[in-house]
This record gives sequence, C-alpha cells and structure tokens, in this order.
Amino acid sequence: MPNLNRDIYVCFSKEEILLLDDFAKKKGALNISQVLESLLKDRKNEN
Repeated sequence: MPNLNRDIYVCFSKEEILLLDDFAKKKGALNISQVLESLLKDRKNEN
C-alpha cells in the first residue's frame, strides 16, 4: 500500500533535471527523489 503522504508528481525541464542531479551528487544522495524529500522535510521543519 503506497504512503499517500509521499505521492507527488513533479515535472522538470531537462536543464532542471541536470541541476537537480548535480545537486544530489554534491549532497551524497542516490537520486533526485532523495534530494526532493530532504528539501521538503527541511522546508516543513522551518515552518
């Protein structure tokens, strides 16, 4: 059963995907999804 709190669909341009991929590598993430989850978690903790 999927976790409904984590199902989100996001569209990016090729350039944005490359930027996210570079950012993920710099942060030690395995993929873009991990970076997005981390950014969302950080943002949620700020509020």
